[in-house]
Amino acid sequence: FNIVGGFMFRITGKIKEIEDKIEGKKQEGAKLEIVGQKVPVFAAETVEIKAGEIKPINISKICLPKKTVLMPSAYIQHKLGNMVSLGEETPVPFEHERCLEYAIFVAVKEGTIKEGELVGTIVVLHAE
Repeated sequence: FNIVGGFMFRITGKIKEIEDKIEGKKQEGAKLEIVGQKVPVFAAETVEIKAGEIKPINISKICLPKKTVLMPSAYIQHKLGNMVSLGEETPVPFEHERCLEYAIFVAVKEGTIKEGELVGTIVVLHAE
């Protein structure tokens, strides 16, 4: 009985020693900070759209500095659906200034998107 008790203590003691070593090596929580500019995206035309339709919509031009990355907001900001991506007539490489001319819009309801209405938001991040 004593031997078993002593053996359990040694295993428990060894486990505690290992846990303490692991605990000592743990790093504090990692912090990720992303800083970007929030930019609203407005329709530059009036468009009729049906539920389930995926449609390009002309937007008020947004020009971006070179070496920027876009993050469209996943939060629906128009009552008919959500903007899922943006583009320009002729795609330009990341290393050059670009101007966004249209948005791809996914409709969840039928209706009209009117010129000047907010269709989404992007966050513009500078990258190297």
